[in-house]
Amino acid sequence: MINGMGNFGLFFEFALVAFLLYVRPLNIALSTRAIPYAHFAVPSFSFTICIFFYDEIRKVFLRRGMVKENGRLRLKGWVVQNTYY
Repeated sequence: MINGMGNFGLFFEFALVAFLLYVRPLNIALSTRAIPYAHFAVPSFSFTICIFFYDEIRKVFLRRGMVKENGRLRLKGWVVQNTYY
């Protein structure tokens, strides 16, 4: 969340979709209708939970592979490629 332009793009896209879906005159002009809450939120919550657990498990494997060499932390193991910085 450090990238300011990425944050702006993320929130702008969310606001644009919400604006196009839930503003009544645009629904009439674009021949669309609002998505019911159950259809909008329930599938996304389950996907969000899967992404959260995947990311937490990934971080555990990354932290196990950290080794201190010459006063610097390096990642070793099957999780990272053998690249030298």
